[in-house]
Amino acid sequence: MPTQSPKFEHVMLDLETLSNHSNAVIVTVAAVKFSFDSDETETFCMNVNPRESKELGLHISQDTLQWWREQDPAATKAWMHSQNSLGETLDAFDEFIGDPNLTHWAYGACFDFPIMDSSYRALNRAAPWKYYKLLCARTIISLSKVDPRKEPRVGVYHNAVDDCLTQIANLKKALGK
Repeated sequence: MPTQSPKFEHVMLDLETLSNHSNAVIVTVAAVKFSFDSDETETFCMNVNPRESKELGLHISQDTLQWWREQDPAATKAWMHSQNSLGETLDAFDEFIGDPNLTHWAYGACFDFPIMDSSYRALNRAAPWKYYKLLCARTIISLSKVDPRKEPRVGVYHNAVDDCLTQIANLKKALGK
């Protein structure tokens, strides 16, 4: 359950999935609320039971399963415990987001947001954001000439919370914040 915190204006979203299709099965939903004028954050992370999501018609790719076998075992281990239903995860995510006016960021416009939208649709629900408040951190970082491969990394690659924190740091650097 998130703790009380100061008002944040932004949230970074990162998913770990079992496919790269727009209707992928999600195994982890992570989000970090942040502000450009503070280092303070508030973190959300929940793992999702992939079997239940597959039963809802969401996609699993054998190529992505193979890709996961080649990743750091710490990243895979992070999403294999404490798995919740997709509905429970989205309920908790909605509660975490709270304010529909938050600006939502992801590292790529065509991955995290469409996958979350598909998951919400699979449960006949609407995502907790306004379409015009969705922004792409990858575009900003790329235009700024910040090279994420040369920047300090937070934690483990493909750990969704660590990815969020790294993406926030790179976005702040790209914007000179």
